[in-house]
Amino acid sequence: MQHPGLTQGRAQQIAANCLGRRVERLHRIVSRRFEAELRSTGLSLPQFEMLTELAASDAPTRPSQLAGTLGLERSTISRGLDLLVQHGYVHPSVSPSGRTTDVQITESGLEVLARAEPAWEGGQRWLQAALGPDALSHLDRWLTAAEGEAPGTLA
Repeated sequence: MQHPGLTQGRAQQIAANCLGRRVERLHRIVSRRFEAELRSTGLSLPQFEMLTELAASDAPTRPSQLAGTLGLERSTISRGLDLLVQHGYVHPSVSPSGRTTDVQITESGLEVLARAEPAWEGGQRWLQAALGPDALSHLDRWLTAAEGEAPGTLA
């Protein structure tokens, strides 16, 4: 079936040259590997990221701040935090204003994070071997450029 505005040849060019497609494919490959590594800990990769970020903070954190730092949707953060609270890994507390709930990692959360560290290290080793020793600096540079004020930024 052909559409007058897009030829099959043009669609093939788009598919062959789409950066977004490649980034999403890499994301799926990396996520699957880290999820497999973390499976025995009972944590998903987003949950591991949330716990790590909370452990790195020495103060209660707002879920919206966590979402911004991790670049995750607020709904993803809410679902993840709900499960982490149910497992006792995170403790919610109402802020002094009574309007927002902050979250903080618990001792149990620190323990599960420590148990998950070898799994994370396995994922890291695999990824560094696959992408090379400069992968972290390249990714950081690309992220900085993509998050910046480049023309056409949706921010």
